[in-house]
Amino acid sequence: MKFIKRKTVLAALIGSSIALLNACSSSNSETTVTDLSEQEFLAQRSALIAKYSTKDKVFATLQAQVKPGDSESAEYWRWRIDQYLYGQYPEYQPIYNTYKKGKGFHDIYEMRPEQLGPKKPLPDKLPALPADYFSDNLEGNPHAGWHDVVGNKIYITYQGELTDPYIASFDMVTKQWEGPYKAAESTLSKGDRKIDSHGRPIIEIDSKGHLHLIYGGHGGEREDGLNPMSIDTPHAGGRMLHVMSEKPYDISKFVYVDDITPFASYTASEKMANGDIFLFTRAGTHKSPWVYYKMPAGQSRFEKPVIFTWPVPQQHNPINVDTFYIKPLRVSDTEIAISSLWHECNFLEYHDKTTYARVNVYYMKLDTITGDFYNAQGEKLPLPITLDIANQKTLAFDTTQREETPFGTDPLLLKDGRPAVAYQARTKDYREMRMVSYNNGQWVHSQPMPGTTKRTLRDANNKEITKIVSLEALGDSKQSNNAVVVYKDAKGNSVFATATSSNGHDWQVDKDQFSLSKARIMMEAVKDKSGNTVAVVLSIRRGDAQRLYLWQDGALRGV
Repeated sequence: MKFIKRKTVLAALIGSSIALLNACSSSNSETTVTDLSEQEFLAQRSALIAKYSTKDKVFATLQAQVKPGDSESAEYWRWRIDQYLYGQYPEYQPIYNTYKKGKGFHDIYEMRPEQLGPKKPLPDKLPALPADYFSDNLEGNPHAGWHDVVGNKIYITYQGELTDPYIASFDMVTKQWEGPYKAAESTLSKGDRKIDSHGRPIIEIDSKGHLHLIYGGHGGEREDGLNPMSIDTPHAGGRMLHVMSEKPYDISKFVYVDDITPFASYTASEKMANGDIFLFTRAGTHKSPWVYYKMPAGQSRFEKPVIFTWPVPQQHNPINVDTFYIKPLRVSDTEIAISSLWHECNFLEYHDKTTYARVNVYYMKLDTITGDFYNAQGEKLPLPITLDIANQKTLAFDTTQREETPFGTDPLLLKDGRPAVAYQARTKDYREMRMVSYNNGQWVHSQPMPGTTKRTLRDANNKEITKIVSLEALGDSKQSNNAVVVYKDAKGNSVFATATSSNGHDWQVDKDQFSLSKARIMMEAVKDKSGNTVAVVLSIRRGDAQRLYLWQDGALRGV
């Protein structure tokens, strides 16, 4: 076994490794090394670990996870230590890259192929869903897709069969569909891998009319090597990829663009008033920083990423790592608000599914002209943001001593312009959306969501509905007398209905469009450039059956 050989080499060279490191490399990370033998590589690696272990206890903590006498465990944790060293201390990168040339993952690490399956087999007969859908049956949890509106045309992209990105367009005047087409290939969920919803695509349209889809990412593949922007190894598989339409406003053919990291997970984007596009993503798996990419107006490629958060192992317990989940929202022509929560992760890949270790609510803003970040008080923030900085500068709601914890956050754009964040409050007894807002220099938490305190909904029999899942006013929400709504009836059925109101907050169902037992209906508003709701995308799931629907101009618009 190579593992035994490496262990012997390390023991023999540990005393002289510092000198060898100084001879073969310099403090300048751009120094070119033409070749490294395994012996030289291991010596330089040991020297760097010895150098940083005096203050950094992560190395000893990870090494302590090796099971005695288990060579595969030793190889696995050697890989994890390599990634930590590679991301935390970039001077290791040229050393490792030189040694890696011409080698695949299994040439370096004697580990079994990863197991990311198996797939759950679909039953022979799927539960019934309404007709007039536009997607194929969607396995997993692909949400309600992503969309953009140009003139009279709605472009919708979603995670389709085997998590590949699909795209379709709908003309709101002619009521005609084009597509859906498979736009590209994903590496996520192929073969026997289980279906993974993290690969869902997003869509943006640049100032030249090219459509851009970014999709497929949940940590990258082992064969992609080590991640230069993370301390965490891939553990879910799936490359983040970027494709653009070959021709403006044409969804029939896409080409790959090599300008983003394959290791990324999660995607969100905003297009600013001047045409600049900002892509936000986590630069790897759980213990990774968040970054943004900028595509300047007039261009079709993203610039180099800007790292704005950084994961930090805990001093008292280095097996744990403090990191974030973030959500962006354009709140003005030049500003993007960013909400986040604290995620306590760990190198053992254990996740407590009671709270998912998601704590607190944070808020900051990005000035997209200067690239500076600010808190609600207008104070410029140092980058990258760590948990210590976030707790000092951007904390909007401290939930560490409360039963109520947030599962997800979303920035809000209030009518009076005050900073605010929506969060899903979770306890053992309930899950509901609440708000924290900035009032007179202080954050106030556990508030009801805007527009919900006086809102009522009654069914066709004039009985009050208490479980409103979502309600979307059509057209201009400030002046609308019509809405579409998803609610739960007294029997627990999910209902999609149309409703009317004379005052904008007392709503009356005028027609239940359909009702489904044991189903989940998600609704996503489709807004035009003026912010008016012109349609909604519905994701309807019932058991293993799930499809996407477009409701527009009073009807479901099936392909």
